[in-house]
Amino acid sequence: MNSRSGWIQEFWRIVVVILLAWAVGAVFHRVTEFLLFALLAYTFRNLFNLQRLATWLDNPRMDDIPIRFGLWGDIYSRIARVSSRREQREERLNRLLNEYAASTSALPDATVALDIDGRIRWFNEVASHSLGLLPGKDIGQPLVNLFRNPEISTFINEADYTKSLQTAAPGNATRQLEIRLAPYGDGQTLLLAQDITERLDHERMRKDFVANVSHELRTPLTVVSGFIENLRNDRFLNEEKARRPLELMEQQAARMQQIIEDLLLLARLETANTPSRHQEVSVSELLALVAEECRGLGDDVPTIELRLSSARRIRGDEKQLHSVVTNLMVNAVNHTPGAGKVSVIWEDNGRESLLEVRDSGEGIAPEHVPRLTERFYRVDAGRSRERGGTGLGLAIVKHILYRHEARLEIESQPGQGSRFTCRFPASRLSG
Repeated sequence: MNSRSGWIQEFWRIVVVILLAWAVGAVFHRVTEFLLFALLAYTFRNLFNLQRLATWLDNPRMDDIPIRFGLWGDIYSRIARVSSRREQREERLNRLLNEYAASTSALPDATVALDIDGRIRWFNEVASHSLGLLPGKDIGQPLVNLFRNPEISTFINEADYTKSLQTAAPGNATRQLEIRLAPYGDGQTLLLAQDITERLDHERMRKDFVANVSHELRTPLTVVSGFIENLRNDRFLNEEKARRPLELMEQQAARMQQIIEDLLLLARLETANTPSRHQEVSVSELLALVAEECRGLGDDVPTIELRLSSARRIRGDEKQLHSVVTNLMVNAVNHTPGAGKVSVIWEDNGRESLLEVRDSGEGIAPEHVPRLTERFYRVDAGRSRERGGTGLGLAIVKHILYRHEARLEIESQPGQGSRFTCRFPASRLSG
């Protein structure tokens, strides 16, 4: 029954009641009294129906409607349908919430949902163990107020979604966490904390192993190099038979020595703190010095062009910056034919400054570019060994730049040469 037919039925019911009351009242000559009685009866009937409606609303069900006809039956039916749809929506929402809670609870990382004011809305079980949060106590509390570690509070207040924080777990200094923030919803934030203790332990073991092995190899390699040098200087040896083997042995010993030195440097870079800012390094002088060194590498060295338009200095470690420039320029010289050109540029780009090394060499295929800073990764291993490369130069460059808050960008195409760009932020510049 639609609402219009219900109203029509109710209207005619009122008309019939009034007519009957008027007719009976006319018979007894009491029309007014009978009309008042009919209206009172109709009013009390509606009050009774309202009371039944209020009782039924405590548990509205379609199969338990008190009246199924007329206006009141229509009202009951419409309320029952609305209630049924609401229950279905609530059931779907509860199912989705349960699925969401189950999926986030299964995450291996600590997850905390924060509202726009930084108050905790929800967190999974891992967050209880990793961050020391209590479900019955900390929901609704500002997250920054629950940590005594000022690093975490500062990180959350800054809300920089591009950075991560590595810090000790609250209340457990033996555990290390990597914390990230991610925006979601309308001004809300998701905090993700990953336990990286085991990964750091493995990295520390690897670094210690590399450093220890490198140190252990230094002594026997020094002895071998010394004997090779003595043999080459021994005039009693037959030069025709011994010269070439001794040359190869000396070259390989020198290469092994360079690999060990690079491995030790990498180990120091990975364990050392950020370099001191008290040294102000003149980039122009450093580039001029390294360029002169590169011109003396051989007879087929390409043209080296210096374009120095910036007078800024870099605050950092001069020896490490020398290693960066040397690795990039030697790498460019080794991969550029004698008729080619290597351009070294030092220029300002807004608040930051750029150190670029460009070459007109054979270039690098795009699939190799992302891996160039990996240890021992070579595009052409045989050719790299012939030129004395260790496969560690760009890895060293990447780590040194990281210590100087700078970053390395590499662009290259086969046949079009390569460009290596070091971007130094304003915090590392002076002048």
